[in-house]
Amino acid sequence: MPLSDIFKTLISNKQAFSFIRNPGENTVYMLVEDNAGTNTYSFISFDTSKKYAFRFSRFEEVSGEELKKGFPIPLSEEENTEVFSREDYLELVEKTVRFLQEGKARKIVISRKKWINNPEINPVQSFLFLCKKYPESFCHLSYWNPKEVWLGATPEILGIFEEPFFKTISLAGTLPDEDSFLWGEKEIGEQRYVTEYIHEKLKNHSSRISLNGPNTLHLGHVKHLITYFSAQLENSTQLSQLIQALHPTPAVCGLPLEVSRNFILKEEGYDRDFYAGYIGIQTPDFQNYFVNLRCGRLHKNGVLLFVGGGITAQSDPEKEWKETELKAKFISESL
Repeated sequence: MPLSDIFKTLISNKQAFSFIRNPGENTVYMLVEDNAGTNTYSFISFDTSKKYAFRFSRFEEVSGEELKKGFPIPLSEEENTEVFSREDYLELVEKTVRFLQEGKARKIVISRKKWINNPEINPVQSFLFLCKKYPESFCHLSYWNPKEVWLGATPEILGIFEEPFFKTISLAGTLPDEDSFLWGEKEIGEQRYVTEYIHEKLKNHSSRISLNGPNTLHLGHVKHLITYFSAQLENSTQLSQLIQALHPTPAVCGLPLEVSRNFILKEEGYDRDFYAGYIGIQTPDFQNYFVNLRCGRLHKNGVLLFVGGGITAQSDPEKEWKETELKAKFISESL
């Protein structure tokens, strides 16, 4: 059946679906809701209070040429486009820095919403743009209903499991991807906090852990410090417990975890929704989880982006604003 006809049937039947492209691969797969399926695709919100999931039967390979034709995906109008002004965000970062300088936490991740007006959004074309631009990211276009259509290209793995090995990363520290910008104490310390935290969590589930890093990960507009982990789990039934222990990582929340989370919920001033939550792909053979970063919710009249950055006692509010503007380009340039 032609893809255009499949689309019409899915929309008519109000079935959820997603296009995905795994890191380091070229193949695009389409996942279609099927209650008889043995695999699961899921979205979990940052605060874990909200979850969408559907079962699917298979990974349906889709050709790029067929996708390039583009297909209409129903989108809703966005009614509330309230976002942080530059002044509001600078004030919040300044407040966060003061809190950190008082020794109440080591790092807190502060985020904001950014609205991009665009009445001519083509979700499939934007997804293909992200796949080409960011080959090492997990790219997805996820349709749950017309009000919940998410587009993303996340570089952050929460966990990749193929028994008995579990792989994850520590991703923190951000600079513009230019040679003139060198890693400083702020970025190195931020990355070290995240690495130490993840290492401690893995120790509770494995005695065989290897690390590689920190290295520099280049992502076009920005670069990050990254450390790779590989652990052999002693018991595969611990996987769910491990994922819950790792989320949210200091890369999207902070350290100490509870202090940072409480500060975010009290001071950030908005619902992160699925931003900084995680995406799961579960099959009988493997389970993959990705942190939902570099993402936005699509609407007929534009896209609501979510961007943030790790704040430490050494952070400069103006630099933090510029960092979020750079991160917003991941999605905005694809529209």
